[in-house]
Amino acid sequence: MKLYVTPTSPYARLAMIVRLEKGLDGIELVWTRTRNPDDPMLAFNPSGRIPWLGLDDGSGLEDTEAIVDYLDTLAPPCRFAPPWGAAYWPYRRRLATARSMLDGVALWARELMRPEGERSPAIVEHERRRAARLADRFEAGIDAWEGPPDMPQLLLFCALDVERRLAEFDWRAGRPGLVAWHARVAALPAVQGSLPPEGV
Repeated sequence: MKLYVTPTSPYARLAMIVRLEKGLDGIELVWTRTRNPDDPMLAFNPSGRIPWLGLDDGSGLEDTEAIVDYLDTLAPPCRFAPPWGAAYWPYRRRLATARSMLDGVALWARELMRPEGERSPAIVEHERRRAARLADRFEAGIDAWEGPPDMPQLLLFCALDVERRLAEFDWRAGRPGLVAWHARVAALPAVQGSLPPEGV
């Protein structure tokens, strides 16, 4: 199997973390670049979405959560599926809120990659305000985000980690709980091992 990733995609970073958390480092990482019309990956992944997991039978999976679900089944026990019973809906709420933050900051970062004359100031400001509101929400409840990383935690971590390429994303000021939580997750071996190597 091959996991196609880019050095800037927070969604790819999440899939790489899960790959290592599950002990699946035998799955080859293939570094690529999106928006390249000559990328040979487009012959078998026509959407061009990253991450993309190429399976041994020639088929593949796109969508980060589908890839995580698949990787989770390869090395039991499953650790990234939703819990059942009373914990299910609180989990889904955390999942949706963390995904909203990741999707928003990823859109903000993509907008700023466009040539300056093509950027939408309204989109940039909308996503900046959304990220600040969500960071405040997470700061208020971060004490409950304990234990081994689950999907909501990984989504939140990868959202906050967008600061590595989006200097305008200042989520740390006035949020000491979130800063401490982020540092704890960032120190995990799978998270450390998922950092893109220099030069890719």
